[in-house]
Amino acid sequence: MFYTAETLATNSRLQRQWDSLWATRNIYNTQHNLMINQYQSVMDGETLAANQSGGFSKDFWKEVDNNIIQLRDQETGMEIVNDLMGLQTVLPIGKTAKLYNVVGDIADDVSISIDGQAPYSHDHTDYGSDGDPIPVFTAGFGVNWRHAAGLSTVGIDLVLDSQTAKMRQFNKKVVNYFLNGDASISVEGYKGQGLKNHRNTAKIDLGASGANIDLTTADLPALLAFFGFGGAFGQTAFNNKVDAYDVMWVSYEAWGNLIKPVVVSVGAGAGNSVVNGRIIDTLLPYAGVKEIRPTYALKGTEFIAYQRRKDVVTPLVGMATGVVPKPRFMPQENYNFQIMSAAGLQITRDGDGKSGVVYGAKLS
Repeated sequence: MFYTAETLATNSRLQRQWDSLWATRNIYNTQHNLMINQYQSVMDGETLAANQSGGFSKDFWKEVDNNIIQLRDQETGMEIVNDLMGLQTVLPIGKTAKLYNVVGDIADDVSISIDGQAPYSHDHTDYGSDGDPIPVFTAGFGVNWRHAAGLSTVGIDLVLDSQTAKMRQFNKKVVNYFLNGDASISVEGYKGQGLKNHRNTAKIDLGASGANIDLTTADLPALLAFFGFGGAFGQTAFNNKVDAYDVMWVSYEAWGNLIKPVVVSVGAGAGNSVVNGRIIDTLLPYAGVKEIRPTYALKGTEFIAYQRRKDVVTPLVGMATGVVPKPRFMPQENYNFQIMSAAGLQITRDGDGKSGVVYGAKLS
């Protein structure tokens, strides 16, 4: 959901969004020049000077766009969103939700015969449907027209500083939506849900009435039991026909436990113990997870794991994150800007109800 050289080169729909963004920016410059030409004969010299260079150059927008990318990587939890962006589905902005069919049952009467004339049915499958909304994220920031001083060097710095402050808040909302969704978002009955609470995410209760394990303190035998074939994690993977999850995100509290050294006794008496790698090194080959990563977006014993497959989980991008100027119709109007993107998250289950995404936490 970000404009980069790589995404623009590989996605034609994203390129069309980029062209539309620039068209909006060019509309502003045209409108600004029309205002100056219309009113300059009645402006005083100071007002005219403050507005004369109010149009925005390509170099200005380059700084704004670079700022979006730099700030993207500074937000806690954005590393999870970025990891999923390789699976993004780019859609027209007019799409407010992405629906998909869930294939139902069909008769299992496959006949085996010599002449090929044995009876068999000619029925068709039934379809269910599911979907996820694509909400629009918007925010604004501005610069006083006098402070901007016709967007001199000081004015540009003030714009970028204001953008930086607001982008931090904007990115927090995006990350929170991808993790937790938003209960107020609903399109055609389909709720805006995130990785943690999506109806199609498999859930593992790590509390006392569930798996009864704390990943921040569990020792290696307890972890091997949890991740193993008969454990809560291993059984969830088996039930959903997951050979291995591509990535598992854990809190830094859990990560600190996973990278503890494994101490092995090699003989009787004190001083006969040696370090034999870390817990994670012993655990990973048996865990059904290809990679475990830490994130500050998760707390305590909670975790998220998923198969990195587009038919399992995909960010829905109706508009990548961009900044456009708001029109100014009078010389004393402030320079205001709008940050906007349209994005959602789709997690699917197949016709058998299998999911490739799992969330674990103390749910009870």
